[in-house]
Amino acid sequence: MARRIASGTEDGVLRLPMVRHLRALGFRDVPAYLKWCQEVGVAPSTDKSADEREREIAIVAKRKAAIEARNRVHHNPRRFLTEACAGRIDPADVERPGWREVAAAIARSKNDPEARDQLAAFLLHLERVSDLVFAATVGRQSVLYVEGLIRLHARKGLWVRDLASWRPSSHNAARQFSSLARHLLAQYEVPIFMDSAWLRGDRGAHRFRDWFVHIGLGHNIRTAKTPYPMTKMIAHHFVDAPDEATIEGALMLADVKALGGGQRLARALMGTRLGQRIESDPERRAFWLSVYRFFIANPMLDLSYTGPIVDFLSAQKFETVEVMVGPGEVEVRSPPQPNLTMSRRTPESLLRQVEAWHGQLRMARANDKRFWRASGVASFAMRTGPRDRPADQVHWSMRELLSGQALIDNGRELRHCVASYAASCARGDCSIWSLDRRLGVVDDAESVLTVEVDAKGVLVQARGARNRWPTDQEKSVLAAWMEKAALKPGRYLYGF
Repeated sequence: MARRIASGTEDGVLRLPMVRHLRALGFRDVPAYLKWCQEVGVAPSTDKSADEREREIAIVAKRKAAIEARNRVHHNPRRFLTEACAGRIDPADVERPGWREVAAAIARSKNDPEARDQLAAFLLHLERVSDLVFAATVGRQSVLYVEGLIRLHARKGLWVRDLASWRPSSHNAARQFSSLARHLLAQYEVPIFMDSAWLRGDRGAHRFRDWFVHIGLGHNIRTAKTPYPMTKMIAHHFVDAPDEATIEGALMLADVKALGGGQRLARALMGTRLGQRIESDPERRAFWLSVYRFFIANPMLDLSYTGPIVDFLSAQKFETVEVMVGPGEVEVRSPPQPNLTMSRRTPESLLRQVEAWHGQLRMARANDKRFWRASGVASFAMRTGPRDRPADQVHWSMRELLSGQALIDNGRELRHCVASYAASCARGDCSIWSLDRRLGVVDDAESVLTVEVDAKGVLVQARGARNRWPTDQEKSVLAAWMEKAALKPGRYLYGF
């Protein structure tokens, strides 16, 4: 007896034992079965003996049992942590969001049997008494607390108290983590903003963790290995920085306050390129401190000019310039004004120079002929407003700028210096986007924001006309785009 099928065998006929066999395996058609045969390493044929069919049934049963066993582990937090620390869980096999990242973090930790056993005991205790192991931070950039827990465990030799005596006094994961870090490593008060040192994996963050331990043992931050010597005033303002500050932000705030400035100026400076690094070179640091003094001495200067001024001063004093001197021949020239100082400068004269420089950037012929490939980041479009009233709707779209001329045009429209990013875009260091807005049934769209995304998929900055900050509505559009395109917000995207 046989059963005819539409396709899948040479004669179009599948014998009844094979029909029953495919049903037992859970396949509805022959092509899917043949593909499975190739995947598991058996002959891709519809003519199988009874022994071959029995072996295939055993393969399916074994796989099903393995999946069931894995699911039992992957839904039991204690067994999951034990197996992950023992190296018996592949993070790629974990389907539960959050748990996959926990397994990956454990897999990246020190792969030594004794260290892993100790880590397992540490995490199992915390899983029993707190919510930390599988919790994530709440904010612009989600980070699992297990990353910080693993780093706390790595400093076990410096613990000042026993883990078993710690109990959380709050259900809030951030407060639990703060309490645990201080229980293990601090005998004296440590600023809350220093907690981020344990949750950061960027290069150099280990130095900040050293500072946490140093302060926690009662030592002054001035005696830690800081990138530059701190005065008593700077040290005072650093440890007194707001809880929500970043560590770099606290350093800048301390500098500005020690010079007589305020948090508003510090926030504006953190939105510039200065907020993305710690300047340790004595000559450069002295220059930028003189720039801070300039802003402090001119309190009526609109802080929206902070970014353009910093860009101008950096380009003139520190940045080399690439000049085309022949076909395919580039000459690297020294900074235009390496001896530039802030001495006797007035806001009016400086702004005239900045505006002239920006104008040159917008008209620079070296950039207008540049083109580069798309970054691969997904574009985006959305609509806000009442669906039943098209005239009142707002249409938003993210558009990548892929030429020097596009940057020049965007800079001219929004009155900023985005044209200076042509070389970085061409190198693939970043991509520049325009957030365009179209109102109602109007055909033409206008650019309202220029957005920078770095090569790691981090949205570094977003500025509107004359370097203004994004509005709340624009922030919501950016948030939707970041979710769709799997982008991360930069640490100083909207200040600190």
